[in-house]
Amino acid sequence: MKKFFLLVLLQISLFAAPPFTLDNLQNLRVYLINKSDFIDKTQENALKEAINVKLRAAGITLDAPDSATFMLKIESVKVATTYIVNVGIAVGEEIRTKRKDAVETLAFTYHANDFFETKDAYTDTLESVYFLLDDFIDAYNDDKE
Repeated sequence: MKKFFLLVLLQISLFAAPPFTLDNLQNLRVYLINKSDFIDKTQENALKEAINVKLRAAGITLDAPDSATFMLKIESVKVATTYIVNVGIAVGEEIRTKRKDAVETLAFTYHANDFFETKDAYTDTLESVYFLLDDFIDAYNDDKE
């Protein structure tokens, strides 16, 4: 009986909806934070442009007035010959809370990250960025339907 219960619980969690919504998201401003020592400014600009191309191809307008912020953050620590890398993407939007005085604040309406160990930091980080970006675009398309 315990095995059956665990199996049902696992199956439910596999199909659970994420706690984020991208409903009515129409435009973004891309912001990149690079806290690594293996990505230079030229590579940053190329990565940002590649992200822009993928987002435009998904039908998202970029840099319109009052755009939400699509943030890509890359952090790394080098340990001997290995890098520990954390790649995160998030969408931050200005919102008004439902509190008594309706406070205006910034909230993350989407967040995902990838944490890994690698010897080929640049290549694996690009792969991680594109993986997270593809998941974001899939979630965006799902919420459009």
